[in-house]
Amino acid sequence: MDKGGGAWERSSNEPTETFERKEDRMCFVCNLNPAGSWKRAQPSRRQFLATAAMAATARIASPALAQDRTADLIIENARIVTLDRARPSAEAIAIGGDQILAVGSQASMQRWKGTATRVVDAGGRTIVPGLNDSHTHMIRGGLTYSQELRWDGVPSLALALQMLRAQALRTPAPHWVQVVGGWSPAQFAEKRQPTLAEINAATGDVPCFVMLIYDRAFLNKAAMRVLGYTKETQPPTGGYLERDGDGLPTGLIVNLTNIGALLGVFARIPKLPAEEQIASTRLFMRELNRLGVTSVIDAGGGGQNYPENYQAIAQLAADKALTLRIGYSLFAQHPGTEVDDYRLWSTQVKPGDGDDYFRMLGAGEYMVWAMHDAANFAKEIVPPPAIAEDRFAEAVKIVAAKGWPFRLHANYDVTAARIASVLERVHQDVPIDRLRWVIDHAETIQPATLERVAKLGGSIAIQNRMSLDGEPFIAKWGAEAAQDAPPVGRMREMGIHVASGTDGNRASSHNPWVGVQWLITGKTQGGLKHQADRNLLDRTEALRLYSEAGAWLTREEDRKGTLSPGKWADLAVLSDDYMSMPVEQIGNLSSVLTLVGGKPVHGAGEFAALAPAAPGPSRDWLPVGAYPSWQKAELQGDSRHLARSVLAGAVTPSVLGRDGTVWEMGCLCGVI
Repeated sequence: MDKGGGAWERSSNEPTETFERKEDRMCFVCNLNPAGSWKRAQPSRRQFLATAAMAATARIASPALAQDRTADLIIENARIVTLDRARPSAEAIAIGGDQILAVGSQASMQRWKGTATRVVDAGGRTIVPGLNDSHTHMIRGGLTYSQELRWDGVPSLALALQMLRAQALRTPAPHWVQVVGGWSPAQFAEKRQPTLAEINAATGDVPCFVMLIYDRAFLNKAAMRVLGYTKETQPPTGGYLERDGDGLPTGLIVNLTNIGALLGVFARIPKLPAEEQIASTRLFMRELNRLGVTSVIDAGGGGQNYPENYQAIAQLAADKALTLRIGYSLFAQHPGTEVDDYRLWSTQVKPGDGDDYFRMLGAGEYMVWAMHDAANFAKEIVPPPAIAEDRFAEAVKIVAAKGWPFRLHANYDVTAARIASVLERVHQDVPIDRLRWVIDHAETIQPATLERVAKLGGSIAIQNRMSLDGEPFIAKWGAEAAQDAPPVGRMREMGIHVASGTDGNRASSHNPWVGVQWLITGKTQGGLKHQADRNLLDRTEALRLYSEAGAWLTREEDRKGTLSPGKWADLAVLSDDYMSMPVEQIGNLSSVLTLVGGKPVHGAGEFAALAPAAPGPSRDWLPVGAYPSWQKAELQGDSRHLARSVLAGAVTPSVLGRDGTVWEMGCLCGVI
């Protein structure tokens, strides 16, 4: 209704006609009562909190769409990117239960309003479908997330070392300071890795483990002492242990052929007890919600045994406490006995087991360890042994015969081609072309191999690992090879289904917006453009690869991935306008309001009261409570701002160290 400029609402049964501008109201949550007169919607504090609490805690069963029902929630005054080709844009959305009732103009929402409908004014913000990370390691990552000091997005090595020093002062024995992937030397202004001398100076007598992707790990002197490293210590299987002139380990471990060379060390770092791993997982989910993520496909991971390492996430699922939709695959953990694992698992669980928030999907990303290649672009390719192919064929036959989809790790074409040869054999006995199986990564896959994958009904899940590891790739394989790493344009031209994910949170950051930006620009975190223009996507298609495309992989394309009537109300109200903001800032996007199934799971700023309060860390010293996870989101390009946050958030002006020494905090980086 228009009353002389501005929008107006009727909200009560007052006996007189009183009109006030909608823009003047103090709160964005209001009700419409058709029987009353017009006045400003201004619920009491108690009413507001009760409404917000109901929205935050209710899990409503999916209703059938009915033309005579009213919406529980309407979000209006928005720029909605629906990804629905029939209606690509809109300005308002109506939600009933966990489903979308309608998407369209603000005027068209009137027929969905009722006396109990909550109306949220988006303030002109952009709304997108909730992001779906099609390849991540969220279940494993959640167990240790709160213990990890994240360097994702930190703009300088000086600041990263300052964070390391501050966290060392906070960390009590027997715990370690841990930086476990998600960063690249190219992101730093210094364009280099830390040295062991710098790490030792920053951390002193507190054990410290810093891992660079899956390439190498740095151990300080305190960590080597705890682990008992001596001249006699042997290098880990598949790895190199650097030694000084006297034969003593220096603390540098390099992965040559096997990620286990690094993960074996990480496994020895003290972990939090089971109940705190559940709390850590909740924090990680909330961080993903903050980034607008509403669904993930978990690809298993090294050291993630089933079922024992799934206890935390299973408990959260049983308690109806998940704030993400999680589909998970079973990853064989024991080289040489993978077939036994799948034979056993196929009698215990099947794809589809679970519910809309926690569902088993199939097998992979490793089915046979000997058939994978190094997750390290700077190293030589080590061909799998011939016997691996027979073992791999047997494992695939076991799961395919029971209708299991599967996903397979292959960075390089030589691996993908061998996988295709085995699958062509298997397909003759057990058809796989309707299983929606996946090749993961595929950075150097060639046209001939893509044709074979397409004929077998395969799809490709790519990640933005080149945005972190592009410079080493070019140094090893050349700039020409990097132009098609991966060949996204060719995949799409051939009609192969392509979805995108992060591979977070070790091989890359868990921030999907970094990947969206990479799909559009083809640039590394260091600003180097490696992708040819033929592989770049526009903003709509890049977003589609992180939403609708992942839904197809899990056979949920009719339930999520676009903002369309009848689909789940999974969406993110963004901090900036994705469609018009500078492309180089897309990686800094976050959500100010995230809904999963119509339920607010994250809110910030003026939307904070709609969502439950974010959980805090289980212990005060944990780094997750001191630092923003994606540093650039706070920085906005100002390194002094982060330096101040490090000093203010990480430690008090004076800190009591492990040995009783009182430390006065100073600035090592020289920016303040």
